[in-house]
Amino acid sequence: MSNAYKRTENMQDNNTPKRVRRECSYGDKCYRLNPAHLREYSHPHLESILDNHNGDGDYPIPKDLQPQRQLIMEQLQIIVDKQLYTPVGKTQSQESEANSTEKDSGIKRKMGSSKDLTQSSSSSSTIEDRLCVPQKQVDSISDGHSCSNPETKTRETIDEESLKGKQREKSKSPDKQIQNKDTDYCPIIPPTRRAEQFLKVVLPSGRMAAKHAASAPYHIFYTTITDSRETHAQPNSITFLEILDSSLGELKCSLQINFMVDPGWLLAQYYFAGYSGKKLTILYGDECADMVNLSKKKPNVDARYVSMATPFGKHHTKMMLLCYEDGSLRVVISTANLYIDDWENRTQGLWFSPRCAPLPEGSMPHDGESPTMFKRSLLRYLHHYQMPHLAYYVDSVKRCDFAHINVFLVASAPGSHFDAQWGMTRVGSLLRQHCCVPPQENSKWPLVAQASSLGSYGKEPKLWLTGDFLHNFTKIKDQPQMLSTPAELKLIYPSLENVKMSHDDLLGGGCLPYSAEVHSRQTWLNDYLYQWRAASTSRDRAMPHIKSYTRLSPDSARAAFFLLTSANVSKAAWGTQNKGNGALRLMSYEAGVLLLPRFIINEDYFPLDPKNPNRLVLPYDVPPTKYTAGMSPWVSDYLM
Repeated sequence: MSNAYKRTENMQDNNTPKRVRRECSYGDKCYRLNPAHLREYSHPHLESILDNHNGDGDYPIPKDLQPQRQLIMEQLQIIVDKQLYTPVGKTQSQESEANSTEKDSGIKRKMGSSKDLTQSSSSSSTIEDRLCVPQKQVDSISDGHSCSNPETKTRETIDEESLKGKQREKSKSPDKQIQNKDTDYCPIIPPTRRAEQFLKVVLPSGRMAAKHAASAPYHIFYTTITDSRETHAQPNSITFLEILDSSLGELKCSLQINFMVDPGWLLAQYYFAGYSGKKLTILYGDECADMVNLSKKKPNVDARYVSMATPFGKHHTKMMLLCYEDGSLRVVISTANLYIDDWENRTQGLWFSPRCAPLPEGSMPHDGESPTMFKRSLLRYLHHYQMPHLAYYVDSVKRCDFAHINVFLVASAPGSHFDAQWGMTRVGSLLRQHCCVPPQENSKWPLVAQASSLGSYGKEPKLWLTGDFLHNFTKIKDQPQMLSTPAELKLIYPSLENVKMSHDDLLGGGCLPYSAEVHSRQTWLNDYLYQWRAASTSRDRAMPHIKSYTRLSPDSARAAFFLLTSANVSKAAWGTQNKGNGALRLMSYEAGVLLLPRFIINEDYFPLDPKNPNRLVLPYDVPPTKYTAGMSPWVSDYLM
């Protein structure tokens, strides 16, 4: 018997006259989190789960729906919270009692803290109501203006019948809800001051779209170095203001996910771009007094601190989602924090995606997927936060076409993971499928790991560094089953001498937090260390906050892959494997992109020769230069 008939019988049994709802046309692929939609339409797969739940423990989510478990849990939470459905066999009073129990136990345990559940009330109104604000609400911000809507109602205050009426009207064209900007458009606000008066490097505006197109197929950029004028004219150099350039489209809203954020510096960038009134959401990991009350001072800014379960874990991801007025978006994966020092004399890298256009109306959330499954990976990462404040951005990703994205997203998220979708097992799994290093030469292609900080690895390198870490990062296709000589590991990390020669002298080491105490316990690490040398990119004196990984051919003329990421060479970032159950334990949030030659240029290797027009530009010189006798790694104690 179908759920629709079950509902009819149940209503008749209870003598409660209720209208039988129409079934959602998306079926079990429905991605909507709007309570009005869940109230208006029947979702048999969700109602079946509730029918079969005995009130205790986890919800019985069928095996074929497990890939979208997180989304289903969010939908169930809304249904239970708002009492939108009475499970078969329960009276209204029993359901009310069950709701109370489930909200305090099952759902709360699954979806996070009571604070998160309270905040989820913001998801009640339509996505547009939550994100956008009327043009008439204009307040001063940084000598500009911001749009805000202090009268936006939460779901508890919306009249139910009015909401149903609105939903019936919108149901004729549900996919237009998010794209309708007529009533909530926030205009560009031209700055009244010149960026050149405040920012040290300002490149001509209106040219970023052409520069971005010329960066294909890699779309890799390195930040301009204030004191290295040569970098200002390089085609693959970029400033933050260029990321917001008008030639890329008019910004509607943006999500900044980062570790350290200086709100004054960040908002200044948006001000000079004319976006001081646009909606901005910030997730940050480094506690900062200026961020705590930012949302109260700037109504268009929603700043959220991401707490961590352990002090060894960090919310270290550097990611941007840029949503445009035409419904398209771009993704930026970066290595830079959002404050001035990281964008002046430090070497940083970022991948800047091509424009992802909106899908045709009626498309499914999984449509527009790329050969690298980038869309699914991005959604998996965003869902891990379990934050209602990200609902608009999640829906935006679902509504856009990622089919042309040619990189793999490689992310880390705190917890124990049994699938190969996170951390170093994600890297190993992808390389095992696609890395084309010849098996007979595997030991001759060194892994070059370049980082701005080094972790604590133990008394011997084989305990992690040349053990699980090196093993995953040197996997290849057609790997022989027999034991073979492992590849050499080369760690690029600045020496004390490198930092002394930097643009900022010893202060250049401010982004290199490796400590003397940790190094004293692993002096064997000196055997693996290589200097920071980057004359080929005019960044020799710009200390690296960038993190990158590659495998070089014996002659350093080719690269088997290139990974640009926020993750340093540490257990917290890449994970430690439980030898008993195989779970990967991660402590930090990280994000990066893996570039594989077959997906980028349809060849087995990336050419590195400067004369090759299709070459990959590495941020440092190759081959790497080993530490000389007597050299020691930079440690942060030199600044104390």
